Amino acid sequence: MKKAIIAVVLVLSSLLAEAQGIGFSIGPKIGYNSNTLTDNLDSIGASIKNSLQIGAFMRIGSRFYFQPEANYQVVSGTLTKSISPAQSQDYTLKSLKIPAIFGFKIINKKIVNLRILAGPAFTFVIDKKLDPADMGGLWPLQSEDDLKNSVWSAQMGAGIDILFMTLDVRYELGIENLYNGSNDLSLKNNMFNVSLGIKFL
Repeated sequence: MKKAIIAVVLVLSSLLAEAQGIGFSIGPKIGYNSNTLTDNLDSIGASIKNSLQIGAFMRIGSRFYFQPEANYQVVSGTLTKSISPAQSQDYTLKSLKIPAIFGFKIINKKIVNLRILAGPAFTFVIDKKLDPADMGGLWPLQSEDDLKNSVWSAQMGAGIDILFMTLDVRYELGIENLYNGSNDLSLKNNMFNVSLGIKFL
């Protein structure tokens, strides 16, 4: 076991040293989210909710770069029935989101650069909560089990770096149905995100 750990450390060290030659940075980031849960039912609407996320990123490459991330976020909202009798249900999803971003620096200077970016994102739901949990037989979400534990989405946007500060503005498009129940329902989470990070390297 000790030899295996040493081997992994040596491999990671060599990869890091190689990455330093082609451009490498790592650091924490914090972001603001504005998310909307969309559905395919005319009778059910969802409100827009704001939340924060916190995480870390790694950027490898120079003009073209690859940026994996790991972000913890809390997404919440309210589903509302628009026809009588009026009903509403709050949902809260605590998740770990792992984007895999590919980017290109349109302006690539030492002090400042301007970037465009896009890539897939995988969301693993850590905790789910519905309030109230029981809405009756006609409501589509009967329990937390009706929401999937993981979904895929796509992110796209632009960013700017000034010295060691990095700012991203992204739109996330839900491409996979979050609903896992028996009804004919499609739930997709779309999100607008602004994040600020600090490059340590």
